[in-house]
Amino acid sequence: MGLFDFFKKKNEEEWLEIYSPLNGKVMDLSMVPDEAFAKKMIGDGCAIDPTEGSVYSPVAGEVDIFDTNHAVSFETEKGLELIVHFGIDTVKLGGEGFQRIGKPGAKVKPGDELVKYDLAYIKENAKSVITPVVINSMDKVDELKIVASGDVKVGELLMKVKLKNN
Repeated sequence: MGLFDFFKKKNEEEWLEIYSPLNGKVMDLSMVPDEAFAKKMIGDGCAIDPTEGSVYSPVAGEVDIFDTNHAVSFETEKGLELIVHFGIDTVKLGGEGFQRIGKPGAKVKPGDELVKYDLAYIKENAKSVITPVVINSMDKVDELKIVASGDVKVGELLMKVKLKNN
């Protein structure tokens, strides 16, 4: 390993990797049928049009699962906060169509199963199943790269985040 390889590796380590929390097709946030997500009022990231399955942890950190199981939030050791919000207006389902697997407050790692969902039920009873994956602590982000496109599977690299040096 040469001197320049050492510097390159050090620079790459500054990026936090965020993995796909579900199977589906990656979409731009502007395609989410909800203005707060589409206009990045909640934060930046991407969305996934899901196929049947479950929501898995996209990062290592502490998890919180909303009472209605429609959304899951995470905080990494570096203080980055993100949310996986399954569908639009799914809070109105009151938890129907979702089955909690994980425990709020638990320490998770990428790929840990957290919530199963009934895609057919949710498609029929919610405005949309398009699922935003959003970083809501953008004040800590220096740079965000969406690296996945097209179809994505759980555990595949979705986004990379370079945190600001404080």
